[in-house]
Amino acid sequence: MTRPLARAWQALTRPRSLANLTGRSGLRARPHGGERSGIALLVVMTTIMIITVIVSDLAYTARVRFLVTAHRTEHEQAYWLARSGVELYKLLILADKQIGSQATSLMAGTPMEGMALGGLLDMVPQINTGLLVMLMGSDSASTATEDLANSEDLSAEQKATIKGEASVSDEARQKAIEEGGGLFSERSWLDMPGDFSAQVEREDCRINVNLLASNTATTLDESPTYQLLVGLMSGEENEQWLQDRNLTARELVANLADWVDADALRSGDRGGYEDGLYQIIDPPYLAKNAAFDTQQEIRLVEGWQDEVFARFGDMFTVYGSGKLNITCDDDQVIWAILHSSFVDNPPRTDTQTQDIIDYLNEQRSLYGGCTKPADFIDCLKRAPNAPSPKDELKNLLTDQSSVYRITSTGLVGTSATTITEVLQYDSRGRSKLLYHHVD
Repeated sequence: MTRPLARAWQALTRPRSLANLTGRSGLRARPHGGERSGIALLVVMTTIMIITVIVSDLAYTARVRFLVTAHRTEHEQAYWLARSGVELYKLLILADKQIGSQATSLMAGTPMEGMALGGLLDMVPQINTGLLVMLMGSDSASTATEDLANSEDLSAEQKATIKGEASVSDEARQKAIEEGGGLFSERSWLDMPGDFSAQVEREDCRINVNLLASNTATTLDESPTYQLLVGLMSGEENEQWLQDRNLTARELVANLADWVDADALRSGDRGGYEDGLYQIIDPPYLAKNAAFDTQQEIRLVEGWQDEVFARFGDMFTVYGSGKLNITCDDDQVIWAILHSSFVDNPPRTDTQTQDIIDYLNEQRSLYGGCTKPADFIDCLKRAPNAPSPKDELKNLLTDQSSVYRITSTGLVGTSATTITEVLQYDSRGRSKLLYHHVD
């Protein structure tokens, strides 16, 4: 027992008498009970301390469990809000394909044949809670409801129900709310517990790095995918950025090819074995020698970590046929084409490249042209500085999209859930899930 506790114990258990307490010798202490009377105070204090600890622990545990339950509830709500954004975009993609197919059939044989029409995805590049409230809660919707309520074909009771003036019993109202709402629900379907935001991207606007797997070390330079990747990373600014880090576009792309091809030899000028690049890493690992499963897997390839992936990674994909969609609103697609081997007399400066891109964008926005592979090549021939596209370039281009990436985030309270899905659509509008991730 430590010294402070020993002193406390002596003070509580020392003999006591009334004389000691009053200071008067005439009062006599009780013969028994005074010697150990301080132990009762110690027992009471100890009991109070134990009860305080137990109550505090119970209160803390109850609060933690309450917060965990609330967080789980928010997390589930955020997940389903994000799920709503994904499903809305699936509906828009399907509608966009059906409208585009019907429009193409209607314009066949007319002067408008071949003209590009702005699809639903171009008009709605992003969906969020505010947009839904604006669209579904607009004045036009209120006007339509008012017109329906004033129709002569409805009874007075039906009109009152539509206007929300019908009176129902408390039992009917409560039952309707418990079953998920309805005409008698006190909550609108747009009164969501949080917010969500979703967007869609066309994977066909990116270069598929998995197509490098079909090439060997001796034919890599002849690969269209290799040429497009090197072209994408070319230009004055990109080349200076790579040079400052002692990197080259050709070596970085060759490392991508080594990761997905079937052989064990390094592509490019250095030669050697592919696994030698990764055996010096702690912990060491081997080249995959198979296709990329996800876009983030590119970060495992030598040279593609951190800032290199941050600069160029979003321009690649691991899905799709490999053809580039020239109708995408993405200047990087045109940039890659202009700096690839499929164009003779390429632009020599970044300024010249941007002038050509601006010209093509102007032709598409003002005249609706340059959206078919053949028309795109003709537009290149008329562009400033007159780059000369090769005939085989047409086989690398398309004006259709079949693979889409949907990213939707739900936010409720402090909980956020992001769902990412990659879907591939066939000519009949049927979809196939290629990738699903919840973060």
